[in-house]
Amino acid sequence: LVEAFPDFCDYVEHLTNEFRSIKKMHNQSSVYKYPGKIAVLHSWGKLRSWSLSGHFHETYMHDLIHVNEALSGFPMDVSFINFEDIKNGKLKDFDIIINAGKASTAWSGGDAWKDADIAASIQEWVNNGGVFIGIGEPSAVDGFNRYFRMASVLGVDKDTGSRVCHGKWPVEVDAHLHSALLPEGAEVDSNEWLYLTDGEAKVIEQTRGLPAIVVKSYGSGKGIYLGSFKYTSQNSRLLLNLMLYGMNISLDQKYLPSSVDVECAYYPEIKKMAVINNSGKRTQSAISTDAGKIEISLEPYEMKIIEVIDEILTGRKQR
Repeated sequence: LVEAFPDFCDYVEHLTNEFRSIKKMHNQSSVYKYPGKIAVLHSWGKLRSWSLSGHFHETYMHDLIHVNEALSGFPMDVSFINFEDIKNGKLKDFDIIINAGKASTAWSGGDAWKDADIAASIQEWVNNGGVFIGIGEPSAVDGFNRYFRMASVLGVDKDTGSRVCHGKWPVEVDAHLHSALLPEGAEVDSNEWLYLTDGEAKVIEQTRGLPAIVVKSYGSGKGIYLGSFKYTSQNSRLLLNLMLYGMNISLDQKYLPSSVDVECAYYPEIKKMAVINNSGKRTQSAISTDAGKIEISLEPYEMKIIEVIDEILTGRKQR
């Protein structure tokens, strides 16, 4: 079928060789990672790691498949857990918990959130320093005084009709956090009928006068809420920024490209770094390494493998 398209065959050969190069480096070295271990919490846990009920194009309407796409490029450990794992004491193994999905779905958790012990365990975990990230309708279930069981942690809840006559806290964007955490071009929409639960939450972004991105300190930890999440390079960097901020870690990390369109993986045992341009345009990026800062120029979708050696300290630029 493809014999008559030599350009296509040549490009597939090129991509295959790139994969071989990456696999070889993985066999030679572990990958440099940022601090923090992430757990994605839903009803399936590790039985459906990295997928939902089908391929991306079949489940694109779910926030979680977009979250998974972003997480797959982060230099951090990611696990998938279910609610039984929480009962079995697995929370202590993680720094960040992500719960993303619509109410009454396996991804949000549905009736699992009716278990008071689960809600209390997560609240205690956040109070002791954990970071709970809720997206869409996290921990949503009927029958309680709050629709989001984690509303006290997240600082937001959804009005299902019972609060129609209640006053609302004003939605005022924190200009400093907005500037520090929100990359140019990042977009997060809000859910209808969202409201702030108290005056302690800080709004990073709003849409239509509703909170779209909210952070709240809860004891020694933080709750972080996003009204939605769609994968783009800008939104992926936003999620990473929020994670680092939640763990009180500097956003200025080694091996984090200055361009949101660029990703890199560093293999410290062989001192090599794979850098890729995810965009369809020529892109330049600066990357801080153990041997100093380098500047690199990449053609559309190009990958380069760079040796991170002391010569970089001389100011030599990689082209």
